[in-house]
Order: sequence, then structure tokens, then C-alpha cells
Amino acid sequence: MALGGTTAEYDRKFATPVVTHINQTDEEQAILEHNAHVEALETYAMDLQKCLEHTTDEKYKRYLAVKIYRTSQRLEQLRTEESEWN
Repeated sequence: MALGGTTAEYDRKFATPVVTHINQTDEEQAILEHNAHVEALETYAMDLQKCLEHTTDEKYKRYLAVKIYRTSQRLEQLRTEESEWN
């Protein structure tokens, strides 16, 4: 099982669609988009982990481990930004 594409492509494919409303503020829109991005990254990290568990190629395992690490860093960064909003 191989994953292809960039994180942005993954976001477009798996992120929850952001519904906009006429009375929605910019802040509410930003929060919805932020949450959708976090959810997409969480899904991406889980898929990477599943690939890591099923591969036998050591070079590919190292590659996946780096991708998981970077995705986790990005998730932590987004969660830190979220806590600053509250």
C-alpha cells in the first residue's frame, strides 16, 4: 500500500468540507477551516501508520517514520495555535 501526493492534495481529498453561511464571521470560518485541516492531518497520520505496520522494506519504513514525525509536529503546532485562540 503506497501513499502518493502531497499533504495539500490529501487535505483536499479527505478534509471535511467547510460549510459557509452568510452570517458566519471570519473568525468562525477560520476555526472551521482549522478544524478541517487538523482532521485531515489526523487521518493522514493514521494512514501513514497503517502503511508503516504493513511494509517490510526498511528504506520505505524510514521514509514513513519521517513523514509520521513531520505530520505529528504539524498537528502539535496546529493544536498549539488552537489553544492560543481560547
